[in-house]
Amino acid sequence: MQKKVAIIGAGAAGLTAIKCCLDEGLEPVAFESDPWLGGAWKYTELSEETERRGCVFYSTNTNTSKHTSCYSDFPMPKDWPNYLPQQKYLEYFQLYAKQFRLEEKIRYESKVTSVEPCTDFNQSGRWRVHYLDKKLGKERTEEFDFVMVCTGVNWDPRMPHIPGMDTFNGDVIHSKEYRTWKKFEGKRVVVVGFGNSAGDIACELSHHASQVYLSVRSGGWIASRLADRGVPGDCTFLSRFIQAIPLSIRAQVLRRKLEAKLEVANFGFGGEQPPHKRFPIINDELPNRIMTGSIQVKADIAKVQGSTIQLTDGSKLDCIDAIIFGTGYKFSFPILSDTLLHPKDTHLPLFKYVFPPMLKPGTLAIIGAVRVNGPVPPIAEIQSRWAVSVFTGKSRLPDSQTMMDDVELRQKTLEANNVRCCRAFHLVNFISYIDEIASLIGAKPNLWHLLTTDPQLAFRCFFGTCIPAQYRLMGPGAWLGARDIIMGVQDSTLFPLKTRKIDPQDGTKKIMSQKGSSLSWMLGIFVALILFVLIFL
Repeated sequence: MQKKVAIIGAGAAGLTAIKCCLDEGLEPVAFESDPWLGGAWKYTELSEETERRGCVFYSTNTNTSKHTSCYSDFPMPKDWPNYLPQQKYLEYFQLYAKQFRLEEKIRYESKVTSVEPCTDFNQSGRWRVHYLDKKLGKERTEEFDFVMVCTGVNWDPRMPHIPGMDTFNGDVIHSKEYRTWKKFEGKRVVVVGFGNSAGDIACELSHHASQVYLSVRSGGWIASRLADRGVPGDCTFLSRFIQAIPLSIRAQVLRRKLEAKLEVANFGFGGEQPPHKRFPIINDELPNRIMTGSIQVKADIAKVQGSTIQLTDGSKLDCIDAIIFGTGYKFSFPILSDTLLHPKDTHLPLFKYVFPPMLKPGTLAIIGAVRVNGPVPPIAEIQSRWAVSVFTGKSRLPDSQTMMDDVELRQKTLEANNVRCCRAFHLVNFISYIDEIASLIGAKPNLWHLLTTDPQLAFRCFFGTCIPAQYRLMGPGAWLGARDIIMGVQDSTLFPLKTRKIDPQDGTKKIMSQKGSSLSWMLGIFVALILFVLIFL
C-alpha cells in the first residue's frame, strides 16, 4: 500500500514536492487554499476576497535568471528572456505541472487549518491534517504518513511599531498588499525599507507619484541584474570557481566592483557593512531615479503626527499621503503548534532548515523556509528530494542531540557572519547549501570523476554557472538531458537577444576584440586549472 504525503501549498515549493513524491512511489495530496497553482507568482488584483493573499505586483520581474531559477530536470526554453516577468514565470510553473501531471494531485480551495500528530505518533509517525473544503464549506480531517509544509516565508508581514501611526489618516499598507501604482498617482509616498520589494516599489511609484521618499534604517548595497559585458549577474557569481576563492578575497573584489559602479554613500545609503555580510539588493533603476530627484533617500521614521513624519535625523516630511512598508516577513507556520517547532527569538530550530530535530521519527519536513543569495525553487527542490529520501528510508537522520548541535552551530555561525536583521534568519549560500543537501542523497556532482571522464563538462561545471541541472548528472534521479543543458547556457543566454541581424563588420570587430584578449583569457584558464587541481585532488 502506497504511503500518503500531505503537501501544504501548491506554489514553487509545493509543486516540486509533489513531483519528488511521485518519483519515489509515494502518494502525494497537495492542499491549496486558492483555486490555482503558482503561489505568490499568481498575480491577483487586490479585493475583499484576496486582501489576505500576498502575491507579486504586476510589474515584477525575476531578480535571478532563467538559468538558475528553474528546476533541475525542467529547464526553461532557450527563446525565453533571461529575466522573466511574473506572467512568464507563472507560465513556467504551469508547464512544469502539466509536464509531470502534478495537478491531478492538487486539491484546490482546500485550506489547511492545523496539522497535529496522531495519538500513536511515537510508533507510527503519522499526522492528522485538518482542512476546510471551501467548495463545500465543510471541515474535514485526514491522516497521512508524512507531511511537507510548503507555504514559504513571504506571507506573514513584519510591521514595525512606530509611535503615532494611529494618527496618520492616509493609506498604510505592507508591500504584500501592493499591486500597481494606480492608487498612488500624484501622491506623496514614503516607502520604508531597503529590500528588493521596497526598491522596486519606490522606482515604479516614482514615475507616477508627485514625490517618493525611501526611508532606510541602515542602508546597504545595490547590484544590477547584468554583470560585465551584459552577462546575467547570477551567471557570473553563482559559480563554483568563484565560491572556491577565499571569502576575504571574494568580498574585496565584490566590494570594489559594486563601488566602481555606484558609490552608495553618495546616494544616501551608506556602505558600512561589507556586501558579503549584507547581500546587495537587485535594482537597475534606483540610482537613476535618485539622480532625477524622483526618489529622495531619507532616514528611518521616528514617529508620525498626522500627515507629518518625523525622522530619526531630526528632519521631517510634510503632507504625506501614503506609507508603504517593505519591511519583510516573519517566519510563521500557524498550522503547526510551537511544541512541534520550538521557535526561538531569531529563528526556527530546523535541522539543515528542513526537519524539526526533536521530532522522531522524521516524518515532517519544512520546505523553502530559507533566504538565499539566489533563487528559491532549486533550493526547495533539493530539500524535497532529501525529505522524500528520508521518508522512504533511503536516507537517515542522525539522533536528536546531534541535529540540535548542528542547528545551534549553524545559527551561531550565521549570526556572526551576517548583519542582524529579519532578512538574515535562515540565510544560506546557494551553491554551498545545495551541495550540502545533495551530498546527503548522492546527487552532488563529483567533479574529479567528471574531469577524468568528461573534462569539458567538468570545466563547465566548475567555471561556468552552477545551474540546477548539475544535480541531475549522477546519483538518484540522474537525467540524461542534464549535460546538454549545462553545456548550452551561453547559447540559451544569447538566443533571446538575437532579435535583430547584426552587420558582419560588427561581428568582425567583436572577433578581433576577442583575439586581442586571448592571452589574458589563456592565463586565466591556467590559473583556474591550478585552483581546480588544488581543490579537488
